[in-house]
Amino acid sequence: MFLCIDIGNSTIGFGIFLDANKSKKPSVWKIPTHPKKSKSYYKKIIADLIKKKSGIQHSVKGLDSIISSVVPSLDQIIIEAAADICGKRPLILGSKLDCGIALNVHHPGKIGPDRIANAVAGLYYFKKQFAVVDFGTATTITVIGKYKDLLGGTILPGLGIMQRSLHSEAAMLPSVRLLKPKAALGENTSSSIRSGIIYGTAGAVENIIRNMEKELSFRLKLVLTGGYSNLMSHYIKKEHILMPYLTFDGMRLIYLKNSQRTKYI
Repeated sequence: MFLCIDIGNSTIGFGIFLDANKSKKPSVWKIPTHPKKSKSYYKKIIADLIKKKSGIQHSVKGLDSIISSVVPSLDQIIIEAAADICGKRPLILGSKLDCGIALNVHHPGKIGPDRIANAVAGLYYFKKQFAVVDFGTATTITVIGKYKDLLGGTILPGLGIMQRSLHSEAAMLPSVRLLKPKAALGENTSSSIRSGIIYGTAGAVENIIRNMEKELSFRLKLVLTGGYSNLMSHYIKKEHILMPYLTFDGMRLIYLKNSQRTKYI
């Protein structure tokens, strides 16, 4: 088995692959990132997921693991929790690892590790010239070019941020659930908010991709991932591939490359 922990701004995803060398869908358990919990709480989450998937209780000494984090304040406690359960320290994903791609951007060290994982997994499946749209806390677009290099991308507010911002900053606007809007034309305040957020995000993403393709002078294969990707897939008109667990697959591939267990690119 293989354990991936993706510490995001909204949720922490714990993913288990039964075989690290195979890219089958992982078993994933997500919990809210905040408020911060105790080490014993995170240990129980990991142990319960392992037990549910394998029948093994309490700990699995020697279990390989990797952590991707964009919330530094949680790193140490979750590293310790994973190390206690797995019997060894997890690999920490970052720009200094050998990921099989060139980071052709200013300040590579500031690229989110989740975006690196998305790029690596996309490269494994699609080889070159693609864009990954990750619909998470933020909506990010990450572009890989002709020479297997990460060229950059864009970051815009995620669907949840938009929803909470409208509710908190506008006295008359209610908090709404992010469900599929029936139409672009909202019939009331709630449906208008849903339409604005979801159709607006879809239109923004497609417009950004079109402009990127003009600037690069080549077409980009489009891949969707992240917590809101299943919802947004219905509203992105450009042909695309939906891969909700792309980040976990990228983490798995990066671990394999850095543990020298296999060469995948």
